[in-house]
Amino acid sequence: MHYKAFLETRGYTFKRNLGEGTYGKVVSAYCKDRRRKVAIKVIDKDEVSANYLEKFLPREMKIIRTLRHPNIVKTYDIFGLNSNKVYVVMELCRKGNLLRYINHHGALSEPLSCRLFTQLCKAIKYLHKKFVAHRDLKCENLLLDRHYNLKVCDFGFSKRLVYRHRNMVLSETYCGSWSYAAPEVLRGLPYNPKLSDVWSMGVVLYVLLYALMPFDTSNVRRLVEIQMKHKIHHPDVPAVSSEAKDLIRSILHPDVEQRITVRNILCHPWMLRKWEMEDTDEAPLSNPGSSQEGQPDENTKEEEEPTQESSDPGEGPSTGVPRW
Repeated sequence: MHYKAFLETRGYTFKRNLGEGTYGKVVSAYCKDRRRKVAIKVIDKDEVSANYLEKFLPREMKIIRTLRHPNIVKTYDIFGLNSNKVYVVMELCRKGNLLRYINHHGALSEPLSCRLFTQLCKAIKYLHKKFVAHRDLKCENLLLDRHYNLKVCDFGFSKRLVYRHRNMVLSETYCGSWSYAAPEVLRGLPYNPKLSDVWSMGVVLYVLLYALMPFDTSNVRRLVEIQMKHKIHHPDVPAVSSEAKDLIRSILHPDVEQRITVRNILCHPWMLRKWEMEDTDEAPLSNPGSSQEGQPDENTKEEEEPTQESSDPGEGPSTGVPRW
């Protein structure tokens, strides 16, 4: 049975394809029980590696079932684990991913960047408190709902943290996209995945403010050399405050012992500033909550749906941000 027909038997009416990633496609569908549109990730077991099936997929399924946070994409249902296709039903984030938004709008203002980055910090603080590391944070894996609230998605490389004798067991598996990866990961050293998550957050913040990557990513060896020098270039345009630059420098520190923690990021002066939204066509600063908790929205036009891709390290932007 074709997956569209199978979804119908489960109460989901297929609407359209939203995107394809490394480990599956994402489609939108109307859920009859919930009376709203949802996103469904379809993972074909015949098209993924044995390593992914045996190690990463079971880990991801266990983790996402436990997550409940306003800035993490909700998982409504999982089925098909014992068949050749696995279906993960999630909330639909109508504004697409952060990379697409930045491609369209360019660098974001400091007030909006701070708002989105604060939501990212709260999501990661929650994950780390639950002993979960994401290990693939990047703009493609950060979605926006209809109210422009940030939602972390794609836990394909996530991992539960293990402690022995009160010390974290370090990770040794290379995960994620190299342009967002911390130097200790790129160097193949055992690493603290919480601190590597923080590094990736710093790259996201830089992209928010400049619509550029902080380092030349054309060569991995060269990338690591630049990272280790701790010299971060800040373009003159757009103008960014010294407080924001200081925070970026504190996050993108090559020495893990000196890299700022999520808790201290949230206490940084830039994060605590009282921002006033300028007269702009950017997303609003208000935080009305998740769009998926409102009234049924079956009348929403199809063309308003986003491209809600799953993670794909090979995909790059079209304009505004260089390919990575």
